[in-house]
Amino acid sequence: MRLAKPHLDIGLFTNDIASHRQFWGETCGLRLDHELPLGIEGIVQSRYDAHDSVIKVNDCPNALPALPRSGYVGLTIARAGQPAWSGSHPGGDAVSLVPPGTDGVVGIGVTVSTPDPARMMAFYVEALEFEAVGEHVARCGDSLLFVERGAGGSPTERFIGPAFRYLTFQIFDCDAACTQVAARGGRIAAAPVTLGDVARYAFVVDPDGNWIEISERFSLTGYVRPPAD
Repeated sequence: MRLAKPHLDIGLFTNDIASHRQFWGETCGLRLDHELPLGIEGIVQSRYDAHDSVIKVNDCPNALPALPRSGYVGLTIARAGQPAWSGSHPGGDAVSLVPPGTDGVVGIGVTVSTPDPARMMAFYVEALEFEAVGEHVARCGDSLLFVERGAGGSPTERFIGPAFRYLTFQIFDCDAACTQVAARGGRIAAAPVTLGDVARYAFVVDPDGNWIEISERFSLTGYVRPPAD
């Protein structure tokens, strides 16, 4: 998979944007890059920069559906020059701030819980072409995915739901990437669509039903392809 950006992003949804602004901006010390209307149900995305990974905090004007949590249960962010810190964001998922290099994290690391770690690792390494760097650790660019044994996520019809909900990785051709992932055994959950002059994106799901966005962000690729809709 040819990456347009060597960093994973992670997205969450909330009805309490004020608490999240305080948490990500003040507790974690992340810079708010900009806000982006998604064109979906009035949702506005606040994009916080974490070593060029984006923490996507999606502010929902409507009540969130009562869905089970995803398998993305934790986020680790490297932070130099300050003490380590562990807690949770306002939606309840674990967040850790650690010295760079802790457990190999130089940017961000995401923890995914699953009842079958071997199957989960096989999906991310074979279908998405992440690099295996340990028995239960995969790398995408300089971001790490930690696979731990636990309850795991559940299949859902939509990716909008409480707390951490999806990963994003940036590539150069969304349509081609979806074709390749499907050929390697991945399931396309949402076919590619174009968001104005911002991006073309689609979603796949992992074996437990966790959502992963495949994004062709035009500011990264340097051009806007005619939509294939």
